[in-house]
Amino acid sequence: MRGSGSVALRWRGRRFAACAAAGVMVLAGPAAGAKPLITQAMQQGGQPANGLIVKFRDAPSHEGAQALRPGSARTPAQDESDRMRRVLGAAGLSPQRVRPVGRASQHLDFGQVLSGAEAQRMAGVLRQRPEVEWVVPNERERKLQVPNDEYFASTARYSGQWWLFPASGSNSNVLKDRRRGVPGLQTAWATSTGLGAPPVVVAVLDTGITTHPDLDAHVLPGYDFVSTVEYANDGNGRDADPSDPGDWVSQADKTNNPALFGSCEVENSSWHGTDIAGIVAAISNNNRLGVAGINWNARVLPVRVAGKCGADVLDIVEGMRWAAGLAACKIDDGRGACLEFAPNNPNPARVVNISFGGSAACNPAYQTAIDELRQSKGAVVVAAAGNESGAVSRPASCSGVIGVAALNRDGFKAGYSNFGSAIVVSTVGGDPTDRGAWGILLGDDEMVILDNLGTTVPCNPGTLPACLSGYSIVSGTSFSAPVVAGVVSLMLSVNPALTAAQIIDGVRLSARPHVTSNLIGACSAQNPGRCICNTASCGAGILDAAEALRYAAAPGSYSVPNWPNVNIDSADVAAAVALGLDQPAGVPPVTPPAASGGGGGAWAWGWLLGLAVAVIGLAGLRRRAQR
Repeated sequence: MRGSGSVALRWRGRRFAACAAAGVMVLAGPAAGAKPLITQAMQQGGQPANGLIVKFRDAPSHEGAQALRPGSARTPAQDESDRMRRVLGAAGLSPQRVRPVGRASQHLDFGQVLSGAEAQRMAGVLRQRPEVEWVVPNERERKLQVPNDEYFASTARYSGQWWLFPASGSNSNVLKDRRRGVPGLQTAWATSTGLGAPPVVVAVLDTGITTHPDLDAHVLPGYDFVSTVEYANDGNGRDADPSDPGDWVSQADKTNNPALFGSCEVENSSWHGTDIAGIVAAISNNNRLGVAGINWNARVLPVRVAGKCGADVLDIVEGMRWAAGLAACKIDDGRGACLEFAPNNPNPARVVNISFGGSAACNPAYQTAIDELRQSKGAVVVAAAGNESGAVSRPASCSGVIGVAALNRDGFKAGYSNFGSAIVVSTVGGDPTDRGAWGILLGDDEMVILDNLGTTVPCNPGTLPACLSGYSIVSGTSFSAPVVAGVVSLMLSVNPALTAAQIIDGVRLSARPHVTSNLIGACSAQNPGRCICNTASCGAGILDAAEALRYAAAPGSYSVPNWPNVNIDSADVAAAVALGLDQPAGVPPVTPPAASGGGGGAWAWGWLLGLAVAVIGLAGLRRRAQR
């Protein structure tokens, strides 16, 4: 068990319940026995870190390090431990504990949270040593920052799973019938044999899984890699139970244990892993129950890497490896060796979905694991871009990852979505009508998904029948990523022999071109909100499920269609553009005026129009904040 106030990875979506803020708080002195708290001064020079992750040159794998060499009484692990001790001593560093991470790297735990400056100083010293291949801070990563512009919390319009409908519509259609940004799953289903093929395994690295009648039959045995007991919230560390006990944070948590929870926001449980799993593999054609998943025959592998306040990089790396069938440590000796490895995953995943992300650049700990998954297991990581209207988050920014940005149903970038050259493809993520005047005029119905109705602990259908109707309306890049992961699983259903490189190439080549506009500006640092994508900002184009399956069937002979230009300049677009930029650079998203306030001109009629549309489209589903 350990305390850590480090900056943590954030979810990539939007729900009604507010999620944790990205920054860290200025806190008082540490509780007895806890790691020192993070202060404002500690943040200078980078993010605080719970130690360092280091890779020594020519280090043996953790599996091979336990074996005796022929004719020797010493193991490679003992030799490596001696070398590590010499190098760390020469560098003036003395960690309290060393634990294995990944294939051959180590986590150096110094018994306290390091300031960003101190972590960078220590890393710099180690990088000067010729024995060190790379070193990165072990930052704690959280759910992505949540936009603070909620105002129609429970008045979202709902018209079914529109994001699964065929791509269609023209500027003459009413708003709800313009679906030029959707992947066209119904079209793909009509032409695919993949729905009846042997199941493809999709790993969901997230908060774990809860029971749901619309999903349970498609869930495989998973694993829990959350190593910090206090954050795990289940009373132990790594184990074979991936169930989600809830990741809520209470005011009592913050008050009673500020060393661990002081930098976290008070929030209800998210059930984020259950949500993502349902998008990929909710049971379909099951007596009209609930929603349909993207791949009707997929199997979800729940890999729990996140608990309260987020997830450590080291847990994410180990979860990635186990999900793909590589070795991952369960119990270490505190000196850098693994005493017990997690049981081999009997259902290795070819697709790994990560709807979490951090604002820092991709680091070698992530990149090494991603490369190992691709090269040794042919597995592909699909990751959400993030929701800050800025640079792409990690691990979506890492090389060889399918980074996914979010679109409105009509094909332009959703205002919250991050963007940049690291994006591979874009697809729908829900575009709420409550994000400023543009949202009222151009927003969509968001995405309806299966959910758990528990506020803190899971809602159990066995004791509360209402749990059977657990569904929510959501938006965010968190939910764009599993749309792509689901389509990739369909590609593998059509052709299991696809390599990781072919999968990524196929997603790119088969994408429809981005929509165009003579009115809406291109996405840029000066225009980061709702904007028109291009290949430099939002990847190769708009995900097209039917074309992706056509590529999968014959990758060597696939020819790109002669796509028409799709211009979306409708009267609604013209009205929105007349109001100015959706989100100018450096300016937070617009919030509505107070209900009792006055005002006139475009604002007055714009908000009245939005209210009227929202009232007409009231839905009986719970709506959640962006993630």
